[in-house]
Amino acid sequence: MSNPKPSGMNDDELAEIRDTNPKLANTLESFLALGRDAPPDPPTPIQPAPAKVIQLPLWPEARRAAPNAFFRSALFPALKFKEGRPSLKRQRIYAVGGIDVFFMGERFDQSDLDVYLELLDLAHFHPLGTECGFAAHAILKRLHHATGNANHKWLHSVLLRTCAALVEITDHKKTYFGHLIEGGFKDELTRHYRVTINPKFAALFGYGMWSSIDREQRRALGRNATAKCLHAYYSTHAPPGAHSFETLAAIAGLDDSNKRRQRIRIIDAHKLLTSEDVGFLSDYTVSEDGSTIKAHINNLTPSQARHIAKKVIRQRRERAQRPVE
Repeated sequence: MSNPKPSGMNDDELAEIRDTNPKLANTLESFLALGRDAPPDPPTPIQPAPAKVIQLPLWPEARRAAPNAFFRSALFPALKFKEGRPSLKRQRIYAVGGIDVFFMGERFDQSDLDVYLELLDLAHFHPLGTECGFAAHAILKRLHHATGNANHKWLHSVLLRTCAALVEITDHKKTYFGHLIEGGFKDELTRHYRVTINPKFAALFGYGMWSSIDREQRRALGRNATAKCLHAYYSTHAPPGAHSFETLAAIAGLDDSNKRRQRIRIIDAHKLLTSEDVGFLSDYTVSEDGSTIKAHINNLTPSQARHIAKKVIRQRRERAQRPVE
C-alpha cells in the first residue's frame, strides 16, 4: 500500500525526494500525515466587552443634587425622633404623582439627606461601583458641623443607617430597589472611609429625573427641617404652583393632629425661605380661604428658565393655531 501524499506537496516534488533520499521521504510523509490528522487549533476566545462606565451627571460646585424622588417625597422627612427612630417594613412613603416610594429600615431624616448629598457630590466625579474615599473630618467640615468624637459617631451612625435601609423607588417607569450605600470600609486610625454606591442607582438620574439645590441656601436654613424639605421640593419646580397645606405637610412628613400649629409651621418655613439670609423665595401668598399657599422662587436655575421658556413658546403656538371665531 502506498503512503498517502503529504498535504501541500505535488507528485513531482514527492517523487524527487524519493529518488534522492527514500528515508527522508518516508519521515517527511509520516510527519506531514500527523499534522493533517491533528485536531484543529482551538478557536480564539472572545474577549468580553469592556464594562460600561456609569457615572452621575455633573453639577456646579455651589449646588448639591439628587433624584427628584428624594425631593418630591417624604423619604427624608422633617421629623425629630425624640423617642427613637421607627423601623418600617416595606411601607409606602408619601410622594407626589408619578413617583412611588417604598421604604424598609430605620427611618431617615433631613440630617441623613445632608450627609448623602455630600456623598453624591463626591461620587459624581467617579464611576459608580468604584470606591469613593473621604475623610470623616472633611465631611463634617463640609456640613459645618463640629469635629469632636460625638460628631464622628453621629456620622458613622448615618452611614450605617443609609447602608442598612432598603428603598424601592419608581419614577418614569424606572424602578431602583436596593441600598443607597452598598457597603464600605473605615480605617479606625485615620477615620478615612471608602464607600460604594450601586451603579444601578444611576437609573434615577436618567431622563432629567434629578434636580439640584443651592448648597449655601440649604446651609443657611440651619436646623429648620421643614424649610429644608420645602426648599428641596420647590427646587424641582419651574416655577411652583399653589399647594395645599396638606400636600406640603405630607411632603415634609408632618402629621400633627393640631392642623393650625402645622399650618403655622409651614408658613414659618416660607418666611425663612424668603429671608435675606436665605433668599430662595422672593415672596409667597396665602389664598383668601387659607387653604393654599403659593411660593415665588427668587432666582431660577438655567434649566428651570429653559423649561419656562419652552412652556411659554408652546402656549403661544397653541394660541396661534386656534381657529379665529
